[in-house]
Amino acid sequence: MPSPTSAPAGARPYLVFMRTGANGLYPRWLEQEPARNWDLFLSAYMPTEPDPAAIATETGGYNKLEHFRDCVVSGSLDLSPYRLVLLADDDLDVTGGSISAFFESADRLGLTVSHPAQDWSGYWSLRIMLRNPLAEWRETNFVEIMCPCFDTAFVARRLQDIPVTRSTWGSDYAYSHLARVDGGKVGIVDTAVIRHVKPIQAAGAFYRKLAADGVVPADELKAVLDTLPPVERSPRVVGIHVRPGALQGLRRGLAGLVERKKRDIMKLFGHRQDRED
Repeated sequence: MPSPTSAPAGARPYLVFMRTGANGLYPRWLEQEPARNWDLFLSAYMPTEPDPAAIATETGGYNKLEHFRDCVVSGSLDLSPYRLVLLADDDLDVTGGSISAFFESADRLGLTVSHPAQDWSGYWSLRIMLRNPLAEWRETNFVEIMCPCFDTAFVARRLQDIPVTRSTWGSDYAYSHLARVDGGKVGIVDTAVIRHVKPIQAAGAFYRKLAADGVVPADELKAVLDTLPPVERSPRVVGIHVRPGALQGLRRGLAGLVERKKRDIMKLFGHRQDRED
């Protein structure tokens, strides 16, 4: 794979919008990519000192997606210079490939909504999001809210149509469906891998805030799913794509087998079984 193309600040074609607190991992992202092709916009959920590496640091929003929408609508975030924007949580390590290479892959593949694959050793919610090591990318009907990437033309056209729930549960099903309704492609890029380093805790600060505000995430999810066709209410792989070359057919077949047997493979190698069991 060719090296990602670097670009100076102000001329970068991609943007990372990261929701962060005092201990966000974005410094690691910056250290790993001194010649990155993306700018950084910090969306803080608590008072945060501006980072000179970021094009802006703003505090606000109930959650990441709400603050992103508010920044775009208010004009404090101008997406016109960018082709893709990645909405990242702040507890993600990049363990395979790079964010720059991810952007270039998503752009080359023409993905309307995409997501880096998740590391098997991290904390995860949905097995479909875990990396398929034999695939280049998988076309799906869903990518989750942890680190979704959007074509900015899709954002301009559909941002106001995405239901922004308080918990963010269900919003990911909705934006994935809207992209496909518009004829776009949704997919997981398996050549770029992120690791969620923190457990998903119902007793964590964000979920305590939801409980205090009377928000039930499962109810929000159901309300969104009820608006979608039944076939779009469960994540599924639409197609598996491998790199071209010798034994391409064999690799595609083996990648399909890995996808179908992920649960069994995880048990065999003792990987964490967080959900779906």
